[in-house]
Amino acid sequence: MFIADGGGGGSAKTPPEYSGTQQKLSVDPSAIPEARKVFMDALNRLEPVIRNAMDALEAHPWAGDPVSKETADAFNRDTFERGDSAAFTAILAYRQQLRGVVDQLTAIEADYRRVEGDNVAAWGRINNN
Repeated sequence: MFIADGGGGGSAKTPPEYSGTQQKLSVDPSAIPEARKVFMDALNRLEPVIRNAMDALEAHPWAGDPVSKETADAFNRDTFERGDSAAFTAILAYRQQLRGVVDQLTAIEADYRRVEGDNVAAWGRINNN
């Protein structure tokens, strides 16, 4: 199996610059359930981090002066508001890629089981006659 769209996402848009080049993932069909579990575990560990990130990462003017306000504002812009170059956007894109891989592995496994199940049943009919 090959995942050629950088993680199985369904979007047709060009990946952000920070995502690097497209990668292919080759998985033996028998390893699909374990591969899916690895990606699902990563996604499950990431979800609570993302839920807490907005509050945990948002900078506040710690000294109550104009310099700390300016610094906090710049940090928050770079972290949350800079479009594809924002750090938080990269984390959200990573989550989407993980979801895409899990979804694609699930679909491929279902197709594989359906086709191979049909083949096994047909093989049994042919050899039992």
